[in-house]
Amino acid sequence: MKILSLLTLPLLLFASSESIDLRILELEQQLRHIHEDLDERMPIIEENEKKTILDKVNFAPELSLRFDDFNYNSKKIAGENTIITDSSNPYYGQQRRDEFTKHFDPATSIRFKLNMNATMGNAKFYGRLIYANSTQSNQRLCILSRDIKSGATTSSAFDVERAYIDYSPNKSSDYAFTFSFGILPTTDGSPMQYKQNKKRSSLFPSLVFDMNTYGVIATQKVAQDTFIRVILAKAYTLRANFYPYQCNRENIYNAGVVGLYTDTKYHFLGEGLISLGFNALHNLKAQPYLGPDMDITVANDLGDMITLGLGTDITNVLDTKATIFLHTALSNPHPNGNIDDYQITATNPDGFTDATYATGPMLQENGYSVFLGTKYDFNDVWNMGAEYNYGSKYWFSATQGAEDMFNKLATRGSAYEFYLNWTYYKHLNTKLSYLGIHEDYTGSGWHFGEPASKDATQDIFSLTLEARF
Repeated sequence: MKILSLLTLPLLLFASSESIDLRILELEQQLRHIHEDLDERMPIIEENEKKTILDKVNFAPELSLRFDDFNYNSKKIAGENTIITDSSNPYYGQQRRDEFTKHFDPATSIRFKLNMNATMGNAKFYGRLIYANSTQSNQRLCILSRDIKSGATTSSAFDVERAYIDYSPNKSSDYAFTFSFGILPTTDGSPMQYKQNKKRSSLFPSLVFDMNTYGVIATQKVAQDTFIRVILAKAYTLRANFYPYQCNRENIYNAGVVGLYTDTKYHFLGEGLISLGFNALHNLKAQPYLGPDMDITVANDLGDMITLGLGTDITNVLDTKATIFLHTALSNPHPNGNIDDYQITATNPDGFTDATYATGPMLQENGYSVFLGTKYDFNDVWNMGAEYNYGSKYWFSATQGAEDMFNKLATRGSAYEFYLNWTYYKHLNTKLSYLGIHEDYTGSGWHFGEPASKDATQDIFSLTLEARF
C-alpha cells in the first residue's frame, strides 16, 4: 500500500500543479478586469470626491484697488487754539487744525477678501478673510492738521472679518427659527449695498448699527416676508490700517451690544423693504483716532448709547430700473458721569487741543440723522446714483465698522456722494465717485464732549477697480 501511494504521488503533484496554474490564470484575468474597471471608474470617483469637497466649502474672492484725491479746507473752529510753537516747523506760529487748506498726496489702497460658505444640513457656515494695504502710513488723512501725526509704521493688515454658523432646526417651517453665533455679519448693511453694486452684507440697517461684533443672533420668521432679530454681542474695531483715510471713527475697547430689529418686505410702488431697529451699546469705552501717542489708558467707560432707526428701500420703482431709499435714526446717550480728557493742559501737555470739545462726559443731548438716495440702472453695464446724509450737532453713529473708509454716516453736518458704475466685463467693474463732506460741528464719530462750531469741507474724488467672483 505504501509502495502504491509513492507511485501515485507524482501524478497527484502534477494534477495539483495544473489546478494551481489554472487558478492563477483565473485570478490574473479577474485582476485584469478589475484594473480595467477601475481605470474606467477612477475619473468618476475623483470627480465625485472633488465635487463633494466643493459642495462643503465654497470660496468667492473679491479684490478692489482704489485711488483717492483728497482736499481739505478748514475755517475757524470755535475755541480752537493749537498754535504750533516749534520754531523748526514750517507752520510755526499757525494753528494746527483750523484756518488752513491742504491738498493731500494722492492715496492708494488695495483690499482683498476671501468669502467662504458651507452647507451642512440645517447648519451653514460663513466666513470672510480680509487683507488691506494703503499708502497712508506717513500721512494719515484721519488727522486733519498741518503737522500730521503719523500712523502705524506699517500700512497693511490682515484679519478674520466674519466667521459664524447659522442653524435652523425647523428650516422647512413657515415660521423658521435661526440661531447664529460667531464673528457676526453686522457690517455693511442696507442701503450701503447700492453704491457698491452688490447685495447687502449685514442683517441690520447701516445708519443704526454698523460695527464689528462677536456673539449671537436669534432670528424668528413671523410671516412670509417678516423677520424679528435679537442680537447679544460684544463690539470691537478692526485695526486702524483697515481704515486709512477717514476721521469719523473711534477705536472700540468695550461695548456690550443689545439689539432688537424687525424688517418686512412689501410690494407698494415697487419691491420694498422696511426696517425698524433698536440698538444699545452698554458701557461704551472708545477712543478717537488722534495719533500714535494716544492709547487705551486715556479712554474710560462713559455709559450707554442707544440708537433707534427706521428706514425703507424700494427697488424697481413704478416698474422702472430706479431705486430709492430713506433712513432716519436717533441717538440717545445715557452718561454715567465719567469723562474722557484729550485736552492740552499744564498737566496734560500731550493732549489733542486746548479746546473744550476734547474733554468731557458722554454726550448730553439726543442727536439725529437722515440718509436718503437714489440709483438708476441704465442696463446691465451702467448705473449711477446720488446719496445725501445729514447729522445733527449731537449725532452719534454706531458705525465704527463701516465699510465706507470715510464713514460719512457719522458726519455732524452734511455729506453728498455721486457715483457712476461701469461693469465692463463679467465680475469686473469700475466706479468713479465724488464725496463732499461739510462739517458743521467738531467730533463727528465721537461719543463724548461738547461739540464746537466748525466750518470745514472735505472733497474726495475716487476711482475704484473691483473684481468679485
